Amino acid sequence: MTLGPDPAADPDATPVFGVATGAAPGATRAGGPSGARTWHRFHYAVGVFLVAYGVTNLASAVLLWGDRRDEVEGYFGSGPAVAVLVLVKLVEAALLLCAAAGMALRRDLLFVPAMAGWMAGFAMFGVLDVFTARWGGLLQHLLYLAAFVILLFVSYGLSTKAQLAAAPKDAEPGSVRGPGGLTRTQEFALQAINRAAALKNARSRPGRPG
Repeated sequence: MTLGPDPAADPDATPVFGVATGAAPGATRAGGPSGARTWHRFHYAVGVFLVAYGVTNLASAVLLWGDRRDEVEGYFGSGPAVAVLVLVKLVEAALLLCAAAGMALRRDLLFVPAMAGWMAGFAMFGVLDVFTARWGGLLQHLLYLAAFVILLFVSYGLSTKAQLAAAPKDAEPGSVRGPGGLTRTQEFALQAINRAAALKNARSRPGRPG
């Protein structure tokens, strides 16, 4: 005689008193790979950097509007310079809001469009630097681009560390993913961050007496 719904077959069913409740075979454990949170505490540092960079750009545009307009005129001419500058700053404001939302909501995925947007801007102005022979500007934009690529990689590695901490230790038999359900790219990012941390710790240790 059936006393009530089987909790193992129906995870939302109310368990019967005295019957042990078990996890449904297809149900994912909270914090598992499919529903794991990928926020790491060091993501706050990434978010603070992105927000500070965005605020600095917008503030400099307001305080140094004439200089920014002259800079844009060197790329596009005096005609559309103001319109292009306003459009660029509106895009940067949207990227800033995206980064701030990612930090407020603790969603590192929202950092990706912010970083990708600024990276696309650096790449675009780098190409314009080549056509206008502005080699100093090209070097500056390439350095910014490299810094944001590294920042994106660090953010990805931090997400991987958080996912690994919340995921089961053993991979499923026959799975193409590594321990914790990580892909090969995630494993590579995690190894790179761990090696960088180990190198930093080794340099910070005082020399042992001989």
